[in-house]
Amino acid sequence: MSDTPIPPSSGPLDKLKGKAKAVAGSVLGNDTLATEGKLEQDAAAKSDEARQQAAAAAQAEAKAEVEGAVHANAVETQRIEAERLEVERAAQIDREREMAEAQTEAVHDRRETQVEQQAELDRQAAAREANDAVGDRVSAEQDAARLEAQAKAARNAAETLDTNPSA
Repeated sequence: MSDTPIPPSSGPLDKLKGKAKAVAGSVLGNDTLATEGKLEQDAAAKSDEARQQAAAAAQAEAKAEVEGAVHANAVETQRIEAERLEVERAAQIDREREMAEAQTEAVHDRRETQVEQQAELDRQAAAREANDAVGDRVSAEQDAARLEAQAKAARNAAETLDTNPSA
């Protein structure tokens, strides 16, 4: 607000006093008194006009201050909204990053599980092959033992025939 003082009101009494002097001066033929009365009337009118202009200026200044405060408030509201949006966006980015990390980890876990399952299947296949090989070896040893027994029996029979040709 302005520090300009508002002139004091001369009021209706000063106007009336000036009018009375002007009328008295005219009636009495005293031009000085009539002029003084008119000057007082003009001064009172000018004082009222100055007071009204000062009041209007003060009102305009107050309105400008209010409008400035409203504008500053709007700017602050926009700044706060921008900050809120920035915080929201940062939170959204964090959520999206966490989701991407979780998805990547899930894919990694699935692949790791698949690798472990394949390794287990490979171990089981190797164990079956080893069991089959042991079974084949046992069977081959049994066949070899049977064939050796047959060969021994054939040798014995041949020796018996060689030593006992009549038998």
